[in-house]
This record gives sequence, C-alpha cells and structure tokens, in this order.
Amino acid sequence: MAKKALDELLAERSDDEYSLEEVEIITNPLRTIKDGVKLIPALKSGNLMISGVLLRKEKIAAFLDRGDKP
Repeated sequence: MAKKALDELLAERSDDEYSLEEVEIITNPLRTIKDGVKLIPALKSGNLMISGVLLRKEKIAAFLDRGDKP
C-alpha cells in the first residue's frame, strides 16, 4: 500500500526532485539497522524517517513536502 502511494506521489513530482532507493531488509539487515529502521515500511530522507504498518498517502505526501531533500 505504501509503495503504491509513494509511486503515485513521485509520478506527480519532477524526476530530478527526488531519488528513490529501495533496500531489501532480508538481504541487507546491517543496512537497515544502521539506518535505524525498526518497522516496515519505512521512508527515510536525510535525518528524517517515517514508518508504520499503514502509511497513508497523505502522511507520505506530508513527509515528502517537509523539505529535507538530498
């Protein structure tokens, strides 16, 4: 659900404004620990992170609009 919402939101924005990196937690457990991921799905931008079982499109949009872009 979060992936679909994120894809829709990124499609509405310019391609060079955001870059998306998907990290598979099964094959990269040390990376997820290093990044502070404790719950999936999780979105991280700079030092900001949101996670939760249900990330609604509105919450993801608010996170993207916070302005902590790489």
